[in-house]
Amino acid sequence: MNRRIRVVGAVLLVAFWGAAAVPAVTVAVRALADRVTADRLDRPVDEAVLALEAERRLSVTERPILELTAQRGRTDDAAGRLRQADRSWLDRLTTSAADRTADALLDRMDGLAELRASVDAGRLDRRRAVTAYTDMIGASGAAPQDTAVGGIQALNRSREILTEEDALLAAVSTGRGPSAADRIRLTQLAGARRALFAAAGTALPEQATRRHREVAGSAAMVRLHRIEDELAASPDGIPDPSAWSPTFNELNTALWELRDGARRELADAATPRAVTATVWAGTIAGVGFVALLGLLIAARRSRGADPGTPASAGATATSGPRHRPGGLLQDLDRRNQGLLQRQLRLLDALARRAGDEETAADLRRAGNFGARLRRNIEKGITLTGGVPERQWQRLVPMTDVVRDAAAETGDPDRVAAADVESGYLAGTAVTDLTHLLAELFENAATFAPADSLIAVTGQHDPAGYLVTITDVGPGMTGDDLTTGHDVMAAPEPPSGGTWWGLWAVGRFAARQDVTVRLHNGPDGGLVATVRIPPTLVTGRPESAGTRTELQTVVE
Repeated sequence: MNRRIRVVGAVLLVAFWGAAAVPAVTVAVRALADRVTADRLDRPVDEAVLALEAERRLSVTERPILELTAQRGRTDDAAGRLRQADRSWLDRLTTSAADRTADALLDRMDGLAELRASVDAGRLDRRRAVTAYTDMIGASGAAPQDTAVGGIQALNRSREILTEEDALLAAVSTGRGPSAADRIRLTQLAGARRALFAAAGTALPEQATRRHREVAGSAAMVRLHRIEDELAASPDGIPDPSAWSPTFNELNTALWELRDGARRELADAATPRAVTATVWAGTIAGVGFVALLGLLIAARRSRGADPGTPASAGATATSGPRHRPGGLLQDLDRRNQGLLQRQLRLLDALARRAGDEETAADLRRAGNFGARLRRNIEKGITLTGGVPERQWQRLVPMTDVVRDAAAETGDPDRVAAADVESGYLAGTAVTDLTHLLAELFENAATFAPADSLIAVTGQHDPAGYLVTITDVGPGMTGDDLTTGHDVMAAPEPPSGGTWWGLWAVGRFAARQDVTVRLHNGPDGGLVATVRIPPTLVTGRPESAGTRTELQTVVE
């Protein structure tokens, strides 16, 4: 029956862990993949589009064949670079908008050889050639225009329409001028371009919006509108190239720069969210893995210690020294402890660099989860007879010890430690005393009202250094106080889990010759006193070299 319960518990734990970890990891992978894919594909896509636009204009004008041939070679080179960049292992994990845009453009460019053959054979007149190249370049993927992504795509599409206007004007300028159908098409393009450019200005990021207003009011934009209006009103003729070309070139460059700046601004704003998602996913996955490992370890030990399991005669006869997993498990715990230390340092650095308070708060919460998990790992190492790897070579201020102990609880803000006298603890005792205080803080927070504070004081006395922890909970009965002291003094854990916290306090205290006493306060609540011997604490850091009785501080 016990084995069945353990198996069911392990299955439920794995299920709950998967339910929490899979969505978090999926979001983190998608955010990371989208950013990496955009960085990898945006430039090759832009180069391919620019090459196609240049080839379109040369294909519909009376340019030397050598110039057109050279441009076609540059277009093929751009397509090759795009195909090379589009191959990535990230495509197996997620497909981003940049991936879809690149794949669609490459699919259309597969028909480039046939289009060129039609142009060279004269099967397409210049106007139809403009349309064919425009279809190959294609419009950017649609997105809601009330989002920043949609605004950038609307801006990009308005620039593409401007280049289509330029190509169509170049095509009709070599003949008798634009026909009625050409004028209608040019007017439609001008209207669509203006509408898309205006719509983009309502959704771009903040700095890009300011730049958008500057471009909208620029002299080049005013000239472009005047040329388009004159073309729509005139029954014949085409724009003067000396007026059109510089206006087109200036605006085309300005729109490229505006779009690239908006992309960078949007990516910079998304980076903290991607970092938070990644750290959160790692924390959930790490906590779940360690919890599952702890359950498996507990199940193995429980099975090995089960008195109801009979030993065979053969096993008894051949019994003797054999490998025990305790050392291996302690080594694994120490490795997990080292990884957690590195993760906590990373979280602390990310929190200091976070650009907004919400992200910093999320990172601090993730760091608190890691600190509590580290406490459990080090507690397991200590209670199974090992020595945690995390120790100090120097004296540590008592205020730091109290603060670190509070950080290892579920609600560190409830610990009020404003009245802790200056003192310095030997490095050999820092880890044990930190966990001892954390256990007492956790007990106080559990039994006291949720909105109450836990008062902590510290002061020197002739017997060493005294830390007092006071809560406003219900306190303990006389029998419970007696049981609590007996549990702290017992070398073996009690049955059941009710008193395990105080038993851990007793083990930490015994390792460092610290005395812990519990009593009810005069105004209610429970008071815990922790007396640290003078061999572990001193008043000043420089006095460590002159006090021979102070324990040596080692790594």
